[in-house]
Amino acid sequence: MLPIEIFALSYFGRFSLEEIENLTKSYGSISELLESEFMGFNERFKARYDEKFVEEQERKVEQLGVKLVTFWDEDYPKLLRSSIAPPAVLFCLGDIKLLNENCVAVVGTRRLTSYGKVVTKRIVTDLVKANLVVVSGMALGVDSEVHRVVLENDGKTVAVLGTGVDVCYPSSNRLIYQRILRNGCVVSEYPLGTKAAKQNFPARNRIIAGICRATIVTEAPVDSGALITARMAAEIGRDVFAVPGDIDRVMSEGCNWLLKMGAIPLTDSSQILEYYGVNLRKDQTRDEFLQLFTDGPLLAEEIAERLKMDLSQVLSKLTEYELSGSVVKLPSGHYNKL
Repeated sequence: MLPIEIFALSYFGRFSLEEIENLTKSYGSISELLESEFMGFNERFKARYDEKFVEEQERKVEQLGVKLVTFWDEDYPKLLRSSIAPPAVLFCLGDIKLLNENCVAVVGTRRLTSYGKVVTKRIVTDLVKANLVVVSGMALGVDSEVHRVVLENDGKTVAVLGTGVDVCYPSSNRLIYQRILRNGCVVSEYPLGTKAAKQNFPARNRIIAGICRATIVTEAPVDSGALITARMAAEIGRDVFAVPGDIDRVMSEGCNWLLKMGAIPLTDSSQILEYYGVNLRKDQTRDEFLQLFTDGPLLAEEIAERLKMDLSQVLSKLTEYELSGSVVKLPSGHYNKL
């Protein structure tokens, strides 16, 4: 059967993977199946099947250049295949080869704080330098920051959506969505045109966890959907990392709870890189920064002038280096290398 027909079996019939495999071996098409005696035993599919809907999906797939990857295809993510309830069909836009590279998920709260933004940027930047594919869900907050940082650093990213791959949600992420289509991959199990629905996102999280070797939660309260992703990753035997946070901050309660439940504390991105035996690409900007302090302390304005960078960019990098213990801010307002 064609991939679009396999999608129809899953979508309308709710058949299991084993059932779909048996049906595709016994029947060459949906039409043949509908005319067979089998349908006398399964009125559910016959009653739900919408031929016009399937034809419209097929038309959109061709029009948009969407790739349908079935569970039995070589391009189907190998790690997802061994996870819990893998989808029979994935709708994909972009570079599907990324789905079988070394993928790491970075997820978290939609209500991102300044602390969460700094640690997310630092971790994701290093994952990109290590040539890892960074996966997230393109939601507001941590997810959006993850994709933005990857793209800014010319890395590769995968966005797993709770909508159709042709639907950008939230709409404020339109620019990120378009850049991912050019430099990454957008994936969904939902048919084209599917709008955002609350129940779709927890289901989407199992795909994020399923295609990745590890899941990192950078910032999350206890009610965050990121904890669902972390739980699903743990259930299929994948590693879960969590960034510790202030015990008095609500936005850190989820990460701290994960640590209590056995997640691996992540205080420096080198930990996960060492864990998987990967090396960082050399960061020329970081080298230039640290070399500036050879002759002594400098003000942020002096650094910006010497490197021909915006002051805001310099201050952001100085914050990263402070957190990593590479640079210290002196009482005078100057910075110096440790």
